[in-house]
Amino acid sequence: MIADIPKNRHRNMKTVSIWRVVFVFFLGVLCFLVSQVFTRVPLLAWLQKQPDFMLWVMSFPLLGSVLVAMSAGLFEESGRFVFKALAIRPARSRIWEPIVFGLGHGLCEAVWLFTTAWTTLSSMDPSQLILPVVERLLAITIHVGFSVMIWNGFQLDKRWRYLVFAILAHGLVDTLIPLAGKFGWGVLQLEGMVAGVAALLLVYVFYSRKYYLKEDAYV
Repeated sequence: MIADIPKNRHRNMKTVSIWRVVFVFFLGVLCFLVSQVFTRVPLLAWLQKQPDFMLWVMSFPLLGSVLVAMSAGLFEESGRFVFKALAIRPARSRIWEPIVFGLGHGLCEAVWLFTTAWTTLSSMDPSQLILPVVERLLAITIHVGFSVMIWNGFQLDKRWRYLVFAILAHGLVDTLIPLAGKFGWGVLQLEGMVAGVAALLLVYVFYSRKYYLKEDAYV
C-alpha cells in the first residue's frame, strides 16, 4: 500500500498535465479565432466598404498594404499577450507552454485558411499542394516563435517591451507580402525569406529555454 502511493500520485500528476496541455492548446486556437476571425477580419471587411478609406488606400497602395500587414501583428500579438496575462497563470512557466499555445494558434489558422480556400485547393493536383502545405508549416513555426517571444516578457518581467517587439517583428514578417508585389519577388523568393524567418525563430526558441522553469517528467 505504501509503495502504491507515489505511483498514484505520479499518475494523477500526469493526468493533470495532459489536461493542462489540452487547455493551453485550446486557448491558442481560441486566441486566433478572437484576434483574427472575430475581430481583425470583420474590421478590415468593414473598412473596405468605407469610400474614404478605399480612396486613401488607392492613393497610397504600398503604405496601405503595409499598415494592413502590420495590423496582423498588432491583433495577434496583443491577443497572445491578453490570453497569457488573464487565462494562463502563473507568469513563470515551462517552455512547452508557449510552444503548445503557438501550435494551437497556427494550426487553427491553417485549418481556417484551407477551409476558406477549399474550392480552389480541391481543384489542384497533389503536387501543387506542396507549396501551400510548406507555407503553412513555416507559418506555424513562426507562430510558435512569436508565442515564445510574448512568454519571454513574462519570464523576464519585461512583458510590455516584449509585446512591442513581437508586434513589430510579426508586422515586418507580414509586410514581406506587399513588398514582394512591389519589387516583383517570385513565390519561391518570398517563401525562402519566410523560411529564413522561421529558422531564426527556431533558434530563438532554443535560446529562450534558459528563461523557463526546468522540465520534470510529467509537466
